[in-house]
Amino acid sequence: MQQYNTQLPKVALPEYGRNVQKLIQYCKTIPDREKRTRYAYTIVDIMADLYPDIAGVENGKRILWDHLALISNYELDIDYPYPIIPQEELNSAPTPLKKAQSYIQFRMYGKVIEDMVEQAKSIADQGDRIRLFELCANHMKRNFHLVNKDADEDNEKIISDLIGYAGPEYRDDIMQVYLYSTAELQKNDQFDPASLVVTPKMKKKKKKK
Repeated sequence: MQQYNTQLPKVALPEYGRNVQKLIQYCKTIPDREKRTRYAYTIVDIMADLYPDIAGVENGKRILWDHLALISNYELDIDYPYPIIPQEELNSAPTPLKKAQSYIQFRMYGKVIEDMVEQAKSIADQGDRIRLFELCANHMKRNFHLVNKDADEDNEKIISDLIGYAGPEYRDDIMQVYLYSTAELQKNDQFDPASLVVTPKMKKKKKKK
């Protein structure tokens, strides 16, 4: 009679599959401790082949042995190469991260933009200050159109929001920034400032013949 998965024992770690669990269960039945240990090493090699990313990291082998012990319900009596982490520690949930309490004025632009604007305001040289405002504005425009994919080219909104970040005393500086088209910004997926010229390119004059 065919057995369905719902009728079979629960798989302790589903990522390794039921076959690995069966191998470990068989390993527990081997009478000779030395043979049992050798068999366990073979199982760990199989687990490493299934998850090479785990085996390749620091302490990766130790993680696999901890998983082996967990799958065996800590009933596998062998010579482990490492001290095994107790079940209560392995299954304990990590301490939840505290939510950031800082207020973000425009969430679609992100917190980094606010920090960049504050950095721009601290620059004494007007030319350098405008260039950083320009990078902020283009980053904001790119983020805006990632969220609002069907929106028209609304440069006025980007400028208005940037002035809202910086304050009206920086209006004259911000009104001088150059905004790229949405198409140009989307081509630059990672928005590497070095790959964008911060001022419009000047057309080369044709040489007179």
